[in-house]
Amino acid sequence: MHPDYANVSYYPNYEEYAARNNNRLDDGSIDQTLPPGFPRLLNSKMVWEGESFSPHEHTSSDGTECILELNGSQVAEIDAALKHFQALKRPLSELSPSTFPLPLLHPNLRSVSENLHKGYGFTFIRGVPVDKYNAEENMIIYVGISSHIGCVRGRQDKSFEGNPADVMVAHIADFRHPEGDDKMVIPAYTDGEVPFHTDLGNIVSLFTLSEPVTGGETVLASSWRVYNELARTRPDLIRVLANEWDIPSASKDAVVRRLPLLFYQSPHDAAPERIIIQFSRRSFSKLSANPLSKPLTEAQRDALDALHFLAKKFQVSIPLKKGDMQFINNLSIVHARSSYVDDSTHRRHLLRLWLWDPENSWEIPNQLRHRWDSLYDPASSHGPQVFPLHPTARSMATVQNRT
Repeated sequence: MHPDYANVSYYPNYEEYAARNNNRLDDGSIDQTLPPGFPRLLNSKMVWEGESFSPHEHTSSDGTECILELNGSQVAEIDAALKHFQALKRPLSELSPSTFPLPLLHPNLRSVSENLHKGYGFTFIRGVPVDKYNAEENMIIYVGISSHIGCVRGRQDKSFEGNPADVMVAHIADFRHPEGDDKMVIPAYTDGEVPFHTDLGNIVSLFTLSEPVTGGETVLASSWRVYNELARTRPDLIRVLANEWDIPSASKDAVVRRLPLLFYQSPHDAAPERIIIQFSRRSFSKLSANPLSKPLTEAQRDALDALHFLAKKFQVSIPLKKGDMQFINNLSIVHARSSYVDDSTHRRHLLRLWLWDPENSWEIPNQLRHRWDSLYDPASSHGPQVFPLHPTARSMATVQNRT
């Protein structure tokens, strides 16, 4: 690894951050002005904090709350939809609300999309009996149910088994060899903690096929609540985040994109005002696929740390149980993961989709559209759609592929 990778630590240090933050607050030099037009306070259901918000108190069977508990008739309808799709003998790329029909559950799943885009920003669906099904059947069920929430799926890799392909589903597990594999550079493919970040895409979804011995909780925070706290205490960092950053490409050497990490959208037409945060510490750490073109400023390091530690302050931590499906609005929620422990009979194994619901989708900032096109635009296809049934890491996950 190159020495110039290490601009920030992938794992933030709270003592260092708190000392720098307190020094700035004590010297009285913080400019309290926000960027032009940016709100001092966001008011919305999207603004919540874990200390006073319990997802378990927002449980329903109709999809309007944060947890949708499937009942017996809904599980039976899912099983019937599976059999219907199998009888069609079509490829998994053709899974859709019409080929995986859920006439009774469909309105509830549309309510899930409404909650993601206009409500709390996340929903867990619980009660899928995964042990009843084989790998292909669980894949069909996951992709089929998800199509009712976000009918467009994003590609997550561009090759499979050495051939060009649109890989539509990712497996999330510890892919290191038992003797230890230091070539794995994407923390999601280890058993380690993953700090707060965002993925790509509008909706990030996970499906839990099996659980670890302990740990592996999903951790969520409202980026709108984080914004409000920054506006109250460190508005200078909002300006830093809203400026352009040099971000090295995850896959191409010497390619640097200049993007803000925070976007503001003023109210227009029927859309309310919104802020969107998109960031990953990995891009600025020694785990980045490519080195930074120039060092981060102290203000940029403060901003990255503030995003993490404020998210941690307002987080909710939710265990992922076997059969759980998680859906989050990747434009309004930042997420993290606790470390976990596997053994020979208990292995954390999730599937992941990046979804888009054209009906409820937020407007994507112009500067992010090239990223979104790489996921969702048919013109960006690399080959046939592939839905790997068994665990395989992404092609860019290891050191030897960083060329």
